[in-house]
Amino acid sequence: MVGIEAWIVLAGLCFIGEMLTAGFFLLWFGVGASIAAVLNYLGFDPMVQVLVFILISVILIAVSRPLAQKITKEPPRKAVSDRLVGKQGIVMEDVLPDTGGVVKVDGDVWRAISPIKIEKDSRILVKKVESVKLHVVPVEDE
Repeated sequence: MVGIEAWIVLAGLCFIGEMLTAGFFLLWFGVGASIAAVLNYLGFDPMVQVLVFILISVILIAVSRPLAQKITKEPPRKAVSDRLVGKQGIVMEDVLPDTGGVVKVDGDVWRAISPIKIEKDSRILVKKVESVKLHVVPVEDE
């Protein structure tokens, strides 16, 4: 049998959990538990309390999900190609105009191509990404 104290503790934990997260998920379980606590106080059967808790929580989650996703929406992630364009790296193997070479950008090793020869250990700048190859140019020393 579920007592009023259990519903109040469950509601409190859900509300506290919701404050620590940002998804409008636990909030609705807290509301459901609060309503179940009121039903317990009014003397309703424990089975009715559990059913109302589940029903209220599920309905509120279903109704609020689209709103919650809009509010907590993460900024769109850039594709790998977008993130690499404009970044600098280092040549690991000479980059030759006809055969390409290997560069390291942001800790990852990539195949690279360039219209001119770029020697090993030179700094490069990523101009664009095509498939799995980076189009690079040497960085001019300032």
